[in-house]
Amino acid sequence: MVHLGASDHQLVSAALTAGCLPVAVFTDATRAGVSWTCLARIHSNDDLEVTELRITDPGEDSSLLADLEGSAGLVVAEQTCHRDFIGHPDVEAEVFDLASAAGLVKQDGHLVVVTGLHLEGGVADPVSEIIARARDAGLVYLQHIIALRHPVRGERVDTGLSRRAVAATGELSECAGLPVSARVHSDVLIFARRRSSPPGDPAMPSSDDPSISTSADSVERERGEG
Repeated sequence: MVHLGASDHQLVSAALTAGCLPVAVFTDATRAGVSWTCLARIHSNDDLEVTELRITDPGEDSSLLADLEGSAGLVVAEQTCHRDFIGHPDVEAEVFDLASAAGLVKQDGHLVVVTGLHLEGGVADPVSEIIARARDAGLVYLQHIIALRHPVRGERVDTGLSRRAVAATGELSECAGLPVSARVHSDVLIFARRRSSPPGDPAMPSSDDPSISTSADSVERERGEG
């Protein structure tokens, strides 16, 4: 399992519990250090010996992961907000290049992209672009899951931010202008690398797909109520 754009230890810990060999790529050395300390508290030395935490700069080429090319059964890439890096306005905001991330996935493996609404002059939805780019990289699009980031209380989503959530939002100042309703959920996109692409592979969710429209409608209702 390879986790691109990691910010904490949780996914690595889950991978170890499931018996996987995890590699997590951080862009912040401090977060990587804190994550390692957390892992050391809850996992054995045997687990730590098979765990790799790597540190890179946003927009850096994929040489850091060249040794993992085509070997990962699961790659998780987080793309939470577009940001212009100081002094590097042409660098893409995402920690990973999607084509490079796809290149890590072995046959019958999966790529999971966790994303959400971005600020690009206004609120922008990157889902369609990500799906198109993943397909260009030879992956098959499987599913779009809407993952709520807030607890559900009865029929409402509680958008009251916890102290931890407020702190996290402050760290992403470029995203802080997003309305609360736009930060209610994350989009989880799942792709696979098949030995041969099945005929009729959908490029993106159909607008009349009930499984997608029902979830999307429920989120839109919450936005309206928020």
